[in-house]
Amino acid sequence: MSYSTKYRQVIEALAKPLTSEDGVPAAEITAGEHRIGVRLPSALREYYLLAGRLDQLNRAHNRLYSARDWFVDAGKLAFMEENQAVVFWGIPINDNTDEDPPVLQGVNVSDQPIGWYPEHGCCSEFLLMMLHWQAVCGGMPFTGGADISSATLRQIQAKWRFVGEIGGMLAFGRDAGAICVIGEGEALQLFAGAHTEHVFDLIRAELAQIGVKLERA
Repeated sequence: MSYSTKYRQVIEALAKPLTSEDGVPAAEITAGEHRIGVRLPSALREYYLLAGRLDQLNRAHNRLYSARDWFVDAGKLAFMEENQAVVFWGIPINDNTDEDPPVLQGVNVSDQPIGWYPEHGCCSEFLLMMLHWQAVCGGMPFTGGADISSATLRQIQAKWRFVGEIGGMLAFGRDAGAICVIGEGEALQLFAGAHTEHVFDLIRAELAQIGVKLERA
């Protein structure tokens, strides 16, 4: 399955059918590549071509950079920033760049070089998980949150499709719905989102059956 097909399936389950207006024109991507002297690997390039202008999911919380905002630091191409610009996300650039390279997290501390650390092994998987996080953080029209226990997390893991983990955030998906869980031990926070109010109410009722009170955001 191509990167584009995977992205489309997830985006259309979380948001809406994609149109040509949601993608970044190839000429704009090429201009950005020429500016920084780097060609995007396929996993990232296909995402921009398909949905790089879909602000509903690309800028709901963290911010996917436009081609004019890409920058290179210490051999890393930064393509996304955390909502308070405390962290960047980037990919390594070299002569042997993989078409689905690892993603690194760049910690942004004032007056210090950006510190780059491994975040996830595959760019395409990172983007899919980030889509779910963006969705539950405002990208979906119906969202909510709750504190949960590790026992409750295990029940969710048994019922929801596991998408993956980045930076300690666990992402779960279901058609027209998403759940993300952050935290450690018994100090866990659940964030849920739904494409429609009906689906949100179904998720809320399902969680209520296992003792979780989902509060609307």
